[in-house]
Amino acid sequence: MSNLLDELTDDPTSGASGIYIKVLNHIVLGYLKGDDLPGLIREKAGDMISLNYLADRLQTVPLFMQKEVAKELQKQVRADSSASGIQLYKGLANSQNVILCHSNSGTVLRALEHRKNRIKTIYQTQSKPGKEGKESAKALKANGFQVKLIADSRASSAIKDGAVPVLGADSVTQTFFVNKVGSALIIEKALEAGITPLVVVGSEKACTEAVYGDRPNSEIFERIPLDKVRLIVGGSTYRMPRDRKRLWRMLEEAGKR
Repeated sequence: MSNLLDELTDDPTSGASGIYIKVLNHIVLGYLKGDDLPGLIREKAGDMISLNYLADRLQTVPLFMQKEVAKELQKQVRADSSASGIQLYKGLANSQNVILCHSNSGTVLRALEHRKNRIKTIYQTQSKPGKEGKESAKALKANGFQVKLIADSRASSAIKDGAVPVLGADSVTQTFFVNKVGSALIIEKALEAGITPLVVVGSEKACTEAVYGDRPNSEIFERIPLDKVRLIVGGSTYRMPRDRKRLWRMLEEAGKR
């Protein structure tokens, strides 16, 4: 089982959401199970808050309930995706429906699937150093989107042309979100251009700063301030900094799950 978890969690192109969903699927199918499963998942989680969340959920239930917890969390992912799609559509209402994506965010892809006919063009960065943006571009094209794969250095040009950054996140706390390196510069350039970036996050990635701690440990991720972004968590949108207190209440509640 440990080898299977290694294979799932060491995938450099899937992103945290993709890995989280794969682990859930393998639990439901019965390939991952056992009293030691929560501990093994926590060992492999690293910076991935979603896997730490899963380990915490599994830790509180008996062995025979592991599949049921995973099924419940699968439903949560589907519900978040549908609700995020609606919020994303609202967030892009006054735009040209041209967006910019960075890295490979399964959360963003699933939200976009619910608004497929509303998006005109997606600029997708290659996302160095791993270039997982190439995998994201393939997935977006396979889902019927018009995609332009661009070098990371051309993100500013896409923004100047009116592209709205729509980014995923590996975690979101009271004052920052965490994403692939290069995200901070994209946010900065968008704000300079008078464009409000959108950050789409699965509810399993919401946590307090105390829970997040000193992460990220990986050099390819960075913290980005939440100031002036529009944060989408499932069916709720938080316009920062206006909705900061409401966001903090939500994060406190998330910590009690």
